[in-house]
Amino acid sequence: MKRSVGAHGMVMGVGLLMAACGPASESEIEIELDAPGLEATVMKPGIPDTNGTPKLAWHTWKYAVVTALRSPLLQNDQIHPAILATKILDEAAPGGVDGKEVFDHTVRCAAAAGTVVHHGEEVYLGRGMVSSASAWTEEGLSDAVIGNVLECVIAYVNDVTDGLSVLLTGTQVTDDGAPHTEYIHREALWCAVPSTAFGAEVSVYATAPFIAHCDVDPESALKQRYCYKPGTCGLNYMGLLADSIDDGTCQHVGPGQFICNDKPCTMTWLTDIEPDWCREPRRVRTIDPALFPQ
Repeated sequence: MKRSVGAHGMVMGVGLLMAACGPASESEIEIELDAPGLEATVMKPGIPDTNGTPKLAWHTWKYAVVTALRSPLLQNDQIHPAILATKILDEAAPGGVDGKEVFDHTVRCAAAAGTVVHHGEEVYLGRGMVSSASAWTEEGLSDAVIGNVLECVIAYVNDVTDGLSVLLTGTQVTDDGAPHTEYIHREALWCAVPSTAFGAEVSVYATAPFIAHCDVDPESALKQRYCYKPGTCGLNYMGLLADSIDDGTCQHVGPGQFICNDKPCTMTWLTDIEPDWCREPRRVRTIDPALFPQ
């Protein structure tokens, strides 16, 4: 799909305005582009999804996901035995935590669009969201590509699984050709690598608008979004993205596209400027049963 030049004209206009006021750093440009009024007009090359993954399920099965991605998805048109051996698709899931939803989203992220996988009564459909992962059907993926698939799945990890929509952008993210102008709020940049300690070691950089509109501090918000138990989720909060651009840790290489420490990472965009994880967590009031003797 050919993209409209209108968005590029808007971005160019911002650049000319900044040039008239003096040179601008990459971080200043990124902060300017974060303004919702402008972002609503800018084309964003990426792909959205709405299928959320509960935190407990993800942290239970993330090791199995890495194992699955290191093996071919299929053998003789059936799910590879190495993947089945992880028990992620077992009917009686260990601990009672179903892994099928996590596997479903892994297939959506990694398997090429049009891939249809049957297992028992379940059907899993590939969407090819990570452009470099399409070989998974026939061969295991490298850790570099696995990191991008982990970012894709992680982008949807939260306990708000009903109707949540998140747009992904990045050099390794497939562009579906749509304008995505409704995603006007950049949330964070996620950089993941496989880890023996945590399954996935994740560095996350918050954007300026996300920080500005959170009721809680951004580190707590992102951990509330992703972590199931404090201190065990493998999430490393790296602070403001603009600061990492200024110090050279991250480079802005295209629309919504960033490389940090020589690794392509994945940006998340939201339609809601203040998602649930930006609000104070609900406190459950408990009543001492001793106050109400039988």
